[in-house]
Amino acid sequence: MKKAVFVVKSLSNGGIEHSLVNLINTIEDYEVTLIMSKNHAPLLPLIKKPIKIKYLTDTGQGIDTRIFLKESFVNKQWLSLFRVSWRIGLFLISKNMIPLNNFYLNAYPLEEEEYDIAIAYDGGLRATSSYVIQKIKAKKKIMWVHEDYSKLVEIEKKTGGSVFKYFDQIFCVSKGAKEKFLELYPELSDKTKVFYSIYSKNDFYKKATNQTSDYNYKGIKILTVARLGQEKGHDLIPEVISKLKSEGYQFHWYLVGDDDGVKSTLEKEIKNRQIESYLSIMGGKGNPFPYYRDCDIYVQPSRQEGYCMSMVEAMAFGKPIIATNFLTAKEFILNHGTDGLIADISSQSLYENIKKMLDDENLRMSISKCYLQKKIDTKAEVEKFYAI
Repeated sequence: MKKAVFVVKSLSNGGIEHSLVNLINTIEDYEVTLIMSKNHAPLLPLIKKPIKIKYLTDTGQGIDTRIFLKESFVNKQWLSLFRVSWRIGLFLISKNMIPLNNFYLNAYPLEEEEYDIAIAYDGGLRATSSYVIQKIKAKKKIMWVHEDYSKLVEIEKKTGGSVFKYFDQIFCVSKGAKEKFLELYPELSDKTKVFYSIYSKNDFYKKATNQTSDYNYKGIKILTVARLGQEKGHDLIPEVISKLKSEGYQFHWYLVGDDDGVKSTLEKEIKNRQIESYLSIMGGKGNPFPYYRDCDIYVQPSRQEGYCMSMVEAMAFGKPIIATNFLTAKEFILNHGTDGLIADISSQSLYENIKKMLDDENLRMSISKCYLQKKIDTKAEVEKFYAI
């Protein structure tokens, strides 16, 4: 049996991690090892086959900056704390992540086991990519691209090519992500392909069956499923709600997702605008599918997305979608006004498009019908994995 090792920061409740779980559950005839740089894996029970698990924190201080700092402080390793603080300072000035990654990796020996395929699943200039390149013996090394690479800072754009050239294959999760990646690194075009996340409508339905959502509102329910982070555009929402509230619209907006740095700011804004009865922060949900099933409108206010799984999931349940015009939005909504609405990345445009959707029940019904007729299944993508 062939051996594959996936290296990823964690198995937290995010889109990248869910797509990894789906891929591991789909591939056959591989002995799978999962290496995580952070001891955090709430999605592990979703993996339905026996796999080997390894945490880098078990054999060292990890390759995650926050964990390394915490472990150094707790264990009173003052020299390590000084050294990493010095390198973090250099990174903040230069924005070059590679020397910091290499410092973390110095503590780790070469992996003893040899694999057929080694995959840096969260890819890019993270230390997980460097770990795959430097510390794992494998016949083929693969990197996944989940982001819009046009959003990188200049030093990352310049240094990326010096890392990515060591991978035998690079998979981008969408056409848009591939296009932006190759604009920066055209020399990698021969080894770069699109590999869509693996999913099926039937799997989504099964996960929603006999499960309940804890909505506490009986009118129109708007849903957003995304980490509460800057790039996801949650900061646009309070102003949108304030405008709709002032015009007498009745609805409730639910945010499902773990906090990634903006929750406290968002809560203050909700209180200041007095929109507590219009907006609820629900936290992360291991199974968000009942929330898709029971909502009426889905909104994706992101500033950037390499591929937006939550839009796929909302479509599977026939929920009319409003999305901002991030890189790959038009890969989902082909015709504005026919199979969804695309807003500019601003609260004003988002407000106008949500208002349009709230006002027009026929529009909501026609978009829903369009989605329900779609074939939503990408399981054939696994053949690209077997062809590596």
